[in-house]
Amino acid sequence: MSTATYVGPLLWVAGATSLLVLAAVLWRRRVSLGGPEVVGFVGLATGATLWTWAYALELGATTLPAIAAYHHLVWIGTGIVGASWPVFALAVAGDDRWLTRFRLPLISGPPLGFALLGVSNAAHRLIYRDVSLVSGDVARVTVTPGVGLVAFLVWSFAVNSYVLWRLLRSRRGTTGAARTRRLAVFVAGVLPMLAGVVSIALATGDGPTIDFTPATFSVTTVITGVAITRYRLLDSIAVAQDHVVGRLSDPVVIVDGDGTVRATNGAARRLFGTDDPTGRSVERVFERRPELLEAIRGAPRDGRTEVTVTVERTADRGATTTAEGRAGAVADGVGGTDAPRTFTAAVEPIAGTGAVVLVFRDITERRAAEERAEVFNRMLRHDLRNDIAVIDGYLGLLRQELGDDAEGVADVMDVLTTRTDGMLAVTEQAALADSVVDAAPDVRRFDVASVVRRRCEQVAAEHPRVRLETTLPDDEVPITAASAFPSVVDNLIENAIEHAAADRPHLVVSVDVAPDGSTVDLRIADDGPGLSPAERAVLVGEDRTLDRVTGLGLWLINRITQLSGGTIAADVPDGGGTVVTLSFPVAGASPPAATASPS
Repeated sequence: MSTATYVGPLLWVAGATSLLVLAAVLWRRRVSLGGPEVVGFVGLATGATLWTWAYALELGATTLPAIAAYHHLVWIGTGIVGASWPVFALAVAGDDRWLTRFRLPLISGPPLGFALLGVSNAAHRLIYRDVSLVSGDVARVTVTPGVGLVAFLVWSFAVNSYVLWRLLRSRRGTTGAARTRRLAVFVAGVLPMLAGVVSIALATGDGPTIDFTPATFSVTTVITGVAITRYRLLDSIAVAQDHVVGRLSDPVVIVDGDGTVRATNGAARRLFGTDDPTGRSVERVFERRPELLEAIRGAPRDGRTEVTVTVERTADRGATTTAEGRAGAVADGVGGTDAPRTFTAAVEPIAGTGAVVLVFRDITERRAAEERAEVFNRMLRHDLRNDIAVIDGYLGLLRQELGDDAEGVADVMDVLTTRTDGMLAVTEQAALADSVVDAAPDVRRFDVASVVRRRCEQVAAEHPRVRLETTLPDDEVPITAASAFPSVVDNLIENAIEHAAADRPHLVVSVDVAPDGSTVDLRIADDGPGLSPAERAVLVGEDRTLDRVTGLGLWLINRITQLSGGTIAADVPDGGGTVVTLSFPVAGASPPAATASPS
């Protein structure tokens, strides 16, 4: 009996093994069919099965047409394997540079092209120049290799060598299961390559007697199948570790549904001062972090949970990277013990796996900045305000004591009083800014017409020199706005009066509801010199730095308007002055009729 007699059954077993491994993997593991690892593995196993069984049929055929037909199937299987293997291996190695839409055809296209040439060889003779049937113990064909076959062999060995090199290179810097996964895929890729070399080395002058390459693919699929089931090669957990986790500068920990740590990156291991915790239970890894254990156990199936933890490490003096991307020293310089660092840990589930991912973000510097800002704001709102109020009170007493004798210093007293009033206004604005800068606003329902009417009546009483004209609706105009909305009206009117150039400023205040009743416009026009470009940029929100203007009034107007769901516009007419228009959505009101009531 010839060697081919024994090889035939072995090929059938090898093909069946590849198909069974593929079925077992898809049935046992929860995998995403869209990832390059999965697409590559499915193509590899399917192509190997077709290649192996077609080659078994070819060895058993006795006529040249039958052998040629089965050999066409061999070429199709070879093309599928050649296109799938680089995708699978490079994805496992994390070499995403070749897995783009434009580069992928460069590694997957040539094998399919050579397969097409092999199937259509009779038309061009690029793969085999001469094909003849030789009878013996078994019927086989003799061929004269063409330039296409030589090019295919050279290309295949070059690409496989590069892929295997990338797999070896990717093992550096990895530990635990990630390192084992890549070693397993490397071995799975070496075996068929060695089989091909042996087949060529044993070839006679008329061509290779037996091609051992298809038979070795059963071993390849078994090895990759073990890597998938034992080392979770195609799980979203493994994909996350190999392609995302390892590249993040923030500490990341992935915990499986059974409470086992499945993946970490170097930043997490440095943070907790431990070796690779992969495979350990979270109870052991986070035994001193009960808040983390509670967050992991109580993680919702969708959405995220955040918990704040303080980590105190004992390590050499060094540096770390903050959440803002700045390098900062973490050692306190006493005995090499690091100062405590504060982190937020976002706990989020990985869909369809039962696992959760923990991403730690260093907020030490941010927390310190917030505390400094709180201290400064408290000092500004209370200590400084109280001192200014005392100064203002003593100025009033001093003016009363001096009486008519104070004519020489009357102007000085007026300046001091104006300055202290301005400083008190700044402290009030700072307190208001603190309440609206970050926190969610306290929302209330207001009648725009009533708010504006009351403010205008106060202005008329406090500033009799101001010519104030109002156009307000008689009916209610309700809006839902931030509780600080009345201060917007105050600031707009006070700014218009304060910066007026005339002795008797002229203000026009109107509230107009859109014809469809959906929005209301609050418009305030003055006859002053007009806003400067820098002031207008702050008012409408184009500049949020406050570097070009002093005071918080304009910024507060914009901020509170935005929190109230409104928009703001500012125009400077050619004739001078400024027209500021605030637009708000009406809260369920019909369009009211407006009446003019000049005062």
